Amino acid sequence: MSRILVTGANGFLGAHIVKEALDSGYIVRGTVRSAQKAEELKKIFNSDKFETAIVPDLITSDYTEALKDVTAVIHSASPFAFGVSDPKKDFLDPAIDGTLNVLRAAHAAGIKRILVTSTVGTVLSKPELMSVDTTYGADDWLFVTYDQAASGTLPGFVVYLASKKYAELAAWDFAKEHPDINLTVLNPTVIYGPVIHPISSLKSLNASNLAIYSLINGSKVIPPDSVPVFCDVVSSAQVHVKALESKETYGKRVIFTKGPGTMYQILQIIHKARPDLADRLPALPEADPLAGKPLSKFDTSIATDVLGVKGLDLEETVLSTVDSLLELEKKLGTN
Repeated sequence: MSRILVTGANGFLGAHIVKEALDSGYIVRGTVRSAQKAEELKKIFNSDKFETAIVPDLITSDYTEALKDVTAVIHSASPFAFGVSDPKKDFLDPAIDGTLNVLRAAHAAGIKRILVTSTVGTVLSKPELMSVDTTYGADDWLFVTYDQAASGTLPGFVVYLASKKYAELAAWDFAKEHPDINLTVLNPTVIYGPVIHPISSLKSLNASNLAIYSLINGSKVIPPDSVPVFCDVVSSAQVHVKALESKETYGKRVIFTKGPGTMYQILQIIHKARPDLADRLPALPEADPLAGKPLSKFDTSIATDVLGVKGLDLEETVLSTVDSLLELEKKLGTN
């Protein structure tokens, strides 16, 4: 059995990648930042095929021990937050230098198969982002420059997208310099779904699920639509593991999105399917604010046709997320 390394294994997507890889027969070693986090994760994946490696810092840590006897790497770890105080320190350096640290260590260890998790946001080449009648594909790149991202004048979400863009470009440059590496980059869109990674509080939810929780927690808040497209976390994890096994994805960017998913549509689904939550929910607006506006499309042909991952529809994705969050609420409380 092959042993793979998954960075960010205790993250929202990272934990699902670990589960999918274990279910597919791999021995999985997941990186975490502390011994405490390692123990928490071992309780989730109670399997003799799951191992942990402590990597305290994305940029400076030594991966030598973590990469022993590993045949492939899935690098899914990267910081995300809506707020930003120092663009370089908070986003750009961890994403870019963190990715290069993994790539250099993997190459030094003789590992040739590497997957890097990016985001569909790196292909948004038009300033209008989603409100344009266009189809984005693997040749498109986010319009934001490095200097703009580092300037401190852009919102945290845009700086995050730029950090992923330049981490991706750094990875592709590294792969060009080392042609023995078989690199694939995964570009999923906004990801929703059940939470299986350990969290101590609902305040520490991943940003996408936190948006859905804000709809059902009684705050009566409807979050803004930044990139109103979606995919589900289980299918996104499947894309990663299937890509790992597919030579057709070597040297490719694999975009994965199921389709439009506006906050209005998500709230509408919850109102209809979970009437018991009515007193918690914001009132449904008379119309979707994005109705009638052109929404961009994405070329997902590698994920759907080559890898065969279609993804769950919006209703199933939203309701599985809501049910997971309500279970966590019972367990952890609302704080």
